[in-house]
Amino acid sequence: MAHRLKIVELSKVPPAEEFLNKRELETYKAFKIDKRKAEWLGGRYALKTLACDLFNFDIKYIEVKNLANGKPVLNVPGGTKLPVSITHSGIYAAAAIALTGQSIGVDIESIEQRSNAWVKQCFDKREISSKSAPFLTELWAKKEAVLKFMGVGLKLSCTDINFVFGKLEFQGKALDVWAKQGSPNITLTVQDLEGSYKLALATEEPLF
Repeated sequence: MAHRLKIVELSKVPPAEEFLNKRELETYKAFKIDKRKAEWLGGRYALKTLACDLFNFDIKYIEVKNLANGKPVLNVPGGTKLPVSITHSGIYAAAAIALTGQSIGVDIESIEQRSNAWVKQCFDKREISSKSAPFLTELWAKKEAVLKFMGVGLKLSCTDINFVFGKLEFQGKALDVWAKQGSPNITLTVQDLEGSYKLALATEEPLF
């Protein structure tokens, strides 16, 4: 397996003081909204424990920082360039580390009914083989995972990243970004989580 993935339930995340360093604790305590604090903490816990197992360092020596575009990066003794990704939704947070390749993207979404206006805004007509909540939620989670993989968030149009008959296709600015990144071979996997959630993971797999 060319990646590591960890999923945690927010209710089971230990107190912040047990795994955050001083700088991280200052950031955590600055949040004013409890929900945002819990989500941020859950994402950090998932990634730091994952990295702790991988690098065999004490968890407080592992720090999670963010680039200017918001993308998380690992700071460990000796340094590392392994790509990482964090997500949270509802009762869950998750983190992923790529052991090979240039990037990785993970996203969790709650399965819920969406409006027709949202569907028209986010999807190409060719993608809509069903309007069921599970199908659309999975489709959206896959798009979000790819956007995180590409490191662009929602700066690209969602309709420039399409899954037509299950196959990933790029067009417009998304195609340009993908080409500039070397046209990586992106593979998507999806998991169903208890409580009506979908998790999508975008990884780079070798062509041969």
